Amino acid sequence: MYYDEIHIGKKIQFVFNQSGLAISQFARMLGVHRPRIYNIFESKTIDTDLLCKISDVLHYDFLTEVYLKKREVDNQNPATINIHFQVSSEKLADFIKCINKLKKAGIIG
Repeated sequence: MYYDEIHIGKKIQFVFNQSGLAISQFARMLGVHRPRIYNIFESKTIDTDLLCKISDVLHYDFLTEVYLKKREVDNQNPATINIHFQVSSEKLADFIKCINKLKKAGIIG
């Protein structure tokens, strides 16, 4: 299944390499230390809040890339997948922003 084959860290690294940013600039823009960037590149999964922040910094819609393709896979299978999120109150605004992006993309209703 395609969704299982998505390695978000490699996708982020590919888009980052096209951006012209230095690792130190990217880390600073995300508010993390340089080693965390390398960890992100190696990660198969990623926190949604961080993915939204990376999307903003790199001007690339990773949410659509990942979740739209997931939706295409889901539509091929009659089984429904329910996703539950747990969001801290201080991250709620960022979470709502991400949800609105998904709604605008038609990924969620």
